[in-house]
Amino acid sequence: MAVTRMRFRGTDGSTKYLDLAKALSLQTRKLHRQKMIYTVLGGFFVDGNGKRININVAPNTWPVKRAVNRSFKVWRKMISKTLSESEGMTTGKWNDFKVYLNSAMGAGSTMNPVDASGLNLYGTTPEWDYSTFTTADPDGDPNNPPDQFDIHIVGPHASSGSGNDVDYSRVSALQSWVDSRATPDETEPSNSPAGPTDPLANLFDAGDVSDDRMEIIETEGDKPPYDVDQMFGNAQVSANSNNLMRVSVAQPTTATSVAMVHGFQALCGLVQLHFPEDPGAWELVLDVESNGVKF
Repeated sequence: MAVTRMRFRGTDGSTKYLDLAKALSLQTRKLHRQKMIYTVLGGFFVDGNGKRININVAPNTWPVKRAVNRSFKVWRKMISKTLSESEGMTTGKWNDFKVYLNSAMGAGSTMNPVDASGLNLYGTTPEWDYSTFTTADPDGDPNNPPDQFDIHIVGPHASSGSGNDVDYSRVSALQSWVDSRATPDETEPSNSPAGPTDPLANLFDAGDVSDDRMEIIETEGDKPPYDVDQMFGNAQVSANSNNLMRVSVAQPTTATSVAMVHGFQALCGLVQLHFPEDPGAWELVLDVESNGVKF
C-alpha cells in the first residue's frame, strides 16, 4: 500500500472540487491516470469557526461506471482514428482520458495540494487538460464548425440552442449512456398462466383459491424495483440537487477546530467539497491510496 498525504487549503465557503489523480500527479511527479477508483483512507478538516464540510463524489454504481467506460472507449476511438489518418502524428507523452465530475466543476474551482506553509508545490501551473471531444465535420464549412465539448460524469448535458441547432459545451457521460441504450419495459411480461379466466388453468379448480394465487403471481414482481430510465446520477436536475453521493461529513466546533474525515472511494478521483456555511479560512488533509483500482 502506497499512501500519499495531501493538504488542501481554502479561504472561503465556495464549493470546491478535488481531482485526486491530478493532485497525486503533481505532488509525486508521476502521472496518475484519472480513470481509476481512488481510495481515501481518512483525514482531518480544520476550521476555527466550527463550520461543516460535506464531501461528495459520483455514485459508485455499475451504470455510472459503465457510462464512464463508454465515454473512454469513444475518446480512445476518436484518438486512434485520427492518428491512423495522420501519418507521423503521435499523442503527447502525458495524454490521458480526463473528465469532470459535474457541469459546475471547472479549472477555477479545482484545488491543488499545498505545502505545510500553504504555498503551492510548483512554480508554474502544471498542465492538466480535460479530454476534448470533437464531432465529425464532413463539409468543412468554416461558418459551421464541428462541436467540441468536454465530458462530466453526472447530471444533465450543458448546452445552448434548441432543436437541430444544439451546441454542447459539456456532455453528461451518464445521460449519454442512458440515451444510447434500450431501457427495460416498465412492465415485463410474466411467465405465469394466462390468469383465472383461462379454461385450461381452471380445469382442476375446485374453488377460487387458485384464482387468487394466480392473480398474485401474475401481478407481483412484474415491474423492476427501479426507475427504468432515471437513476442515481441523472434523476434530479433542479438547482437543489447535484446527483452526487455523500461519503463524509466533518463538523468541527469553535472549541475543537479539528474534525476527522471518514474514509471513502472516489470514482475517477473526483470529489466535491461543499460548505453549507462560510467557514472562512480552512484546511483539509487527506490520506490517499496512490494506486487506484481499475474499473
